[in-house]
Amino acid sequence: MGDISVRIRQVDADLNYIDNQGVRPQVFNEDFTRNILPLQAVRVAIEDVSASETAPRLEMEGFALIPHRGTIEDLTGPKPSFERYRAELKDLLETLIDADHVEMANASPIRRSVPAQDANLNNGFPVPIVHGDITVAGVAHMIPWAYGPPPIRPIKRMALFNFWRLLSKGPTDTPLAICDARTFAKEDIVAGDSHFLTDGFTFEAVFVRPNPAHRWCYYSRMSSDDVLIFKQYDSDPIFPVQVPHSAFIDSSCPPDPASRISVESRAVAYWFAD
Repeated sequence: MGDISVRIRQVDADLNYIDNQGVRPQVFNEDFTRNILPLQAVRVAIEDVSASETAPRLEMEGFALIPHRGTIEDLTGPKPSFERYRAELKDLLETLIDADHVEMANASPIRRSVPAQDANLNNGFPVPIVHGDITVAGVAHMIPWAYGPPPIRPIKRMALFNFWRLLSKGPTDTPLAICDARTFAKEDIVAGDSHFLTDGFTFEAVFVRPNPAHRWCYYSRMSSDDVLIFKQYDSDPIFPVQVPHSAFIDSSCPPDPASRISVESRAVAYWFAD
């Protein structure tokens, strides 16, 4: 009898977890030379879910790849139309979830495969560190800064989402690895600080210690016609709460790929109690 199992394609790669030495991690977004990040490279298997028979879902794994072309050309021209782009993402999210109110963050960082010393606020670089963006304590501090004051209504649930899109021609040799939220535990969190020097703003961020239970995934066939949506935070624990992620080097990528250019946008969704 033949083997009827489906072989899952995966790539082995090093992911940089926090080496928890009792030092509180610090990231200085405009001056990476000041970072305090004790790291350890851990070899992991990263599953290619591009052709998975059961596609990952926001409400299950905490992430999903959604076909969505939008006005991508506006982001690569001399005067990018981020406002229009974010409005399209807002409309998309509202079709995917049943929230009462959605707000988009005003910033949409562009990241390029450039040396760290050449990165700046308008030309970031892929972040090769396993992180989960924000802690529960950091959420209340960050919301007014990134989104403005919450609605003046009783809120029963709040969730934060990240929209990640590849703008350069795919595949890329520096894709985004995303962790299945079901395999990520509170005990894996190492709290640190993320500093924005220009704004004089700091919030508590999530860094991650190694855990062999983590299931890592990526989309090798992702293009600019797709957007990867993943959960940054959810106040309701019956849903996926957080999806750690990290850039990594995909050794299986075809030779001479285009330099990675990607864009991130973020949203907060509210569900009202009244």
